[in-house]
Amino acid sequence: MIRRSSSSSAHSLLALVRHGKIADGLRRKLAGQFYGRFFELAPDTRRLFPNDMERQQLKLMDTIAAIVGTLDQGEICRSIISHTGRKHADFGVQASHFVAFDEALIWGLQQQFGPAFTPEMQQAWSVLYQAIQADMMRAAKAESEDARTHKVIE
Repeated sequence: MIRRSSSSSAHSLLALVRHGKIADGLRRKLAGQFYGRFFELAPDTRRLFPNDMERQQLKLMDTIAAIVGTLDQGEICRSIISHTGRKHADFGVQASHFVAFDEALIWGLQQQFGPAFTPEMQQAWSVLYQAIQADMMRAAKAESEDARTHKVIE
């Protein structure tokens, strides 16, 4: 299960996201920076997204906030992550895309927060993302196996 970092600065950033204290403009900027970098790292993913990314950017930030906001509510958090993993399987997301996502997320946070994004915060976000990624990939694999089983039965 996902655990929050106990470090104070990392906890502060997680708390900001958790309680929606990151201003809307900042959320939009972070999401825009993230997707710009993500598409540089994994250009093959661009086809998986709509041309108008505004709604997608909001969904990304809302999903991150929902996951962080439910870290202490195990079943709800797992449900959000599993649902997100299954949806990503439906979209054709591959394991390499998760690696690019991680790199783009950390890069975006570094760009957004500058020196305030300490190595301690980076570690906390990396640990959190790795746990989320593992859970999402399990859910995506299960979804993929279910789809193959369903197809064989038909």
